[in-house]
Amino acid sequence: MRFIPGQPRSIVQNLEGAAGIVAANYVTTRAAPDGLTIAVPGRSWFVEGVTGGIGVRFDPTKLSYVGSPGAVNSVIYIRTETGIKTFADLMASKRTFSFGALAANTATAMVPTMLVRRGAPIKVIFGYGSSARVIVALEQGEADGMFTVESTFGRRKDLVDKNVITVILQNKPEHANVPLLRDVIPESEHPVLNLVMALESFGLPVMGPPGIPPDRLESLRTAFMAMCNDPEYRAEAQHVDLPIGAPLSGAQVATMMNELKISATPEVVAGYKRLGAGAR
Repeated sequence: MRFIPGQPRSIVQNLEGAAGIVAANYVTTRAAPDGLTIAVPGRSWFVEGVTGGIGVRFDPTKLSYVGSPGAVNSVIYIRTETGIKTFADLMASKRTFSFGALAANTATAMVPTMLVRRGAPIKVIFGYGSSARVIVALEQGEADGMFTVESTFGRRKDLVDKNVITVILQNKPEHANVPLLRDVIPESEHPVLNLVMALESFGLPVMGPPGIPPDRLESLRTAFMAMCNDPEYRAEAQHVDLPIGAPLSGAQVATMMNELKISATPEVVAGYKRLGAGAR
């Protein structure tokens, strides 16, 4: 709060539940649009808003966006002991590889399922309670691979450094000579892929209720960007594995959200929901 004029004190209230939908509903229906209540519901709540998820009582395009610390990169990790060194190796293999995943409606499962449609020899194993459990499964050889946000391994970077796992596919061009997800998924499926990967593209949006006065919203947005560029904040964010390279302004997030909703036609949403139900 030291970047907001007057350096106001803050009260933190945790509103857990439904992957951020509970918090987003509260901000939309109960918080006054005075700029004094802002929230960080998580990574997936706005996708549920765009696709008309159960229990949603907000329109993500109507909210007041303060900003986001920035997009993250997602990759496919695979155990080096499998002998797979590239995505081409994976596609050419006669063996089926197990990929640990969380729920069927998470990117950890949806992206591998999209690759299965393309003929990748992958068996998606659902039900891991957390990314940490999938990491343990990879370390112990229980699982062969995983699709996840790259920062997931921030605390277990030793697995990368020791070449226990390697990257063979990526969402953003962060690694040299590693193909992009969009290059291997048919263009006809890119609209659904946009929804799946929105969690990574938007990062962790900071938002408030609809109708915050423009001058107050602009003050919050200016403070947010000042925070993101502050050396002390950047050092702390890096320590807890938050993105620091390219923060998104509130105006950028609002524009992206409008574009995401426009792209989410009934046909695209239906395809997204089939994919989230585990259908191939």
